[in-house]
Amino acid sequence: MVVGFGFKVGGEMEFMVFGEGWLRDILGAAGVPGETKEKVRRRLSSPAGMEGGGLVEEWKVIDRLLKKGRTGEALERAMGTVARTAEDLRELLGDGADTIERPFSPFLVKGKEVRAVLHPREDIDRLARSGDEFDMIRALELINDARRLLASWGAEVWGKRPLKLIPRLEEDVDGLRRTQAELPEEDEYLEVDPEKEIELADRFATMATRFAQDLLRLHILNAGNPEVRLRFSLLWNNVAQLEEDGDVQAAALEALQVLEEAFELAGMGGGETLEKVDMLYGVFSDAEELRSAVNSLSNISSDGGTIASREEGRAYIEAIRRALADMGLEPV
Repeated sequence: MVVGFGFKVGGEMEFMVFGEGWLRDILGAAGVPGETKEKVRRRLSSPAGMEGGGLVEEWKVIDRLLKKGRTGEALERAMGTVARTAEDLRELLGDGADTIERPFSPFLVKGKEVRAVLHPREDIDRLARSGDEFDMIRALELINDARRLLASWGAEVWGKRPLKLIPRLEEDVDGLRRTQAELPEEDEYLEVDPEKEIELADRFATMATRFAQDLLRLHILNAGNPEVRLRFSLLWNNVAQLEEDGDVQAAALEALQVLEEAFELAGMGGGETLEKVDMLYGVFSDAEELRSAVNSLSNISSDGGTIASREEGRAYIEAIRRALADMGLEPV
């Protein structure tokens, strides 16, 4: 089913898509049985569990390595920690071991990210020893993929607060799926009471907006982790270098890409960036300036236009920089 709803305007049927892309992907992800989640999370939260408190201590070491700039060592330890934990969970689950290959929380870690951590295609040894900036960015991304995977399993790898927020978000996903199931298919709208259409659409939109706001709260907690700050600082360096070289349009378009990557990390990848800005309007300190920047740059990106002036381009870059700061990703 498409995430959307229909309504009549002047006797004509209009159809509005809501949350297309990011929300559709989350709601369509294959679920993991609740009893499996509970079993795994109980294991990882138990002091008697193989990893238990050991995971917390291991990630304190990883954090220290990152803060010292020893990204390669941090990557190797992170991947090793996940591998040992996965082996323990496979033994715990027995015939149901294949469930750890699926996202427990699709808004927190996607299937492709789970596979990248459990079955890395990259040469981890090469990434760990590379001095290339692109490889550094990829290494930091993998470290955070590993952290979010462990958190989805119930590990306290970035404190206790996310473990309280994640179950609430999972309940929100279940609620959104139930409401989505009530929405008629596009060809059924003529048979539905218009008042019921509006009530269902409003309920779905309200739930989705609250869900997006909670996603951002979780993202801001994740943004405090050192690998996230390091990665986005490197990404923003590319923006700053392009602007310094005088290519303001390229810098502004690169800034938009960094913002889109921030939404991707927050579980809101895909779909229209402007829609996500609108859903989170109250979060951004200069929402109107951000809307203008995103709208203009998205049009330029798709239509091949140009920015009117260098001053306008710099204003777009500054609006996005402030938005990243609002998302916990203050460029340094």
